[in-house]
Amino acid sequence: MTLQHTTDTRDNIYNPTEGGRVDLTMEIAGFGGDFDYQKYTIEDNRYIKVGHAQVIALRGQYGHGNGSIPESNQYQLGGQGSLRGYRDDQFEGNSMFLGTVEYRFPIVNKVQGALFTDFGSAWDTGWTPDDFHKSVGVGVQIETPVGPVRFDFGHGEDGNRTHFSVGGTF
Repeated sequence: MTLQHTTDTRDNIYNPTEGGRVDLTMEIAGFGGDFDYQKYTIEDNRYIKVGHAQVIALRGQYGHGNGSIPESNQYQLGGQGSLRGYRDDQFEGNSMFLGTVEYRFPIVNKVQGALFTDFGSAWDTGWTPDDFHKSVGVGVQIETPVGPVRFDFGHGEDGNRTHFSVGGTF
């Protein structure tokens, strides 16, 4: 069972320039199933307009789980939705922290650029600074009739990765 509370003050869900979104999520398993665990997650996204169509986007996310969490339900970081510059779901564990700072700016009509840094970790027990991963990169978002399409190029500790997504980013 998953319970979630969302507060959303963004001015646009696909391309926000002001406001924020906070998600509080609680996932509970163990009502007669094979697994017995609880997961708690908080995510806060903020958007600050710093010039004509220029935005600083900030994301902070923390999650912690208790009990016997199956591998498929552990926190997973890496790839387009989290740590760009790494393989999809490269890092996993029962706890996680993720942060992003991104500068978004217009290039031409319906095309937006981005400079970003992602940082975070996923772990089971005993987090250490060695578990902390970071990346930097650039991105391009194109507004299409079916929604935004985004390409990101990230550089992490293991080298470079290109990521692709359809729909809005955080």
